[in-house]
Amino acid sequence: MASEKPSHQTVTLKRTLGLRDLILLIIGTVIGSGIFIVPGAVLRQVQGGTALAMLVWLAGGILSLLGALTYGELAARSPKAGGIYIYIRDCFGPLPAFLYGWTLFLVISSGAIATLSVAFSAYLGELIPLTPALGKLTAVGMISIVTVVNVLGTRESANLQNWTTAIKVVAILIMSGLFHLAVAQRG
Repeated sequence: MASEKPSHQTVTLKRTLGLRDLILLIIGTVIGSGIFIVPGAVLRQVQGGTALAMLVWLAGGILSLLGALTYGELAARSPKAGGIYIYIRDCFGPLPAFLYGWTLFLVISSGAIATLSVAFSAYLGELIPLTPALGKLTAVGMISIVTVVNVLGTRESANLQNWTTAIKVVAILIMSGLFHLAVAQRG
């Protein structure tokens, strides 16, 4: 009986995302959904002082840049799939990485998803009157829709991300144009 050597095949992931998808993913992540709520909160905290508000935004931008550069350096030093889990494992060991992974799954990501779905419901409530029960149902519906899209596949998820990013960018451009018109009419 001839002994067979085990085959060592390299398993690779199928490339599903293209350059356009990655650019829109980054833009959507950087803009975030809070951009429509946070400016008002910042202005309230600084009693309407636009110069101080801009300083707060500049400081936040610098901190974000430092965080992005840190992640870039970590990715360059350890180019493995797994992201922050790998960085925590390499720095602090497997137990903190394991705990972070489960915390991310059970608390951090689910909390972010819940927050975004409630924010969507609040935004929609500004356009269409919603009762509190209908607002909650809308939030749960959004979680369900996004879950189904993610289960359908990466391509479908990327398409949804691309559309929502385009909507955010168009909304920001429209608001910027309206603001510019209002300032021009006053001056």
